[in-house]
Amino acid sequence: MHIQNTAHTYAPAGQSTLTTPAQNTGQVTQSTSTSSPERAFDFTNMTLKEQSEAANTLYQSGYLTMGEMAFLTGRYGLIKHDGQLGGTSLNDANTKPFNVIEQMREDLAYVKSQYPANSDVINNHEVLLKKIEHYQYGINTHA
Repeated sequence: MHIQNTAHTYAPAGQSTLTTPAQNTGQVTQSTSTSSPERAFDFTNMTLKEQSEAANTLYQSGYLTMGEMAFLTGRYGLIKHDGQLGGTSLNDANTKPFNVIEQMREDLAYVKSQYPANSDVINNHEVLLKKIEHYQYGINTHA
């Protein structure tokens, strides 16, 4: 049995770019087992403004749905419009970084305490958290 080795390159939105051996002839290839592809955003250290910008970019690339993008941009949008929300000023939203993934985990724990286990609200939170973790770490952290 012969298994053909096909090179893959990273492409957003679940798309895969394949390079056939004929296209790859004469090219020097580097092992892909050493590191994940570079990420444009660090969800472990970003401001609300950066979170909003990242969500818009990931939506435009097809990685996030419109609902997921709206969820990630909504708080900043309200703060930008009103100047503050729940004790967070526009200045804070623009300058104070936080760990989006940890905050989403905390929010999910709270939501689970308020809604039935099979709630769409919980399911939507879990799906979005998994996507952001996969984007950040390049692995399925819930497998």
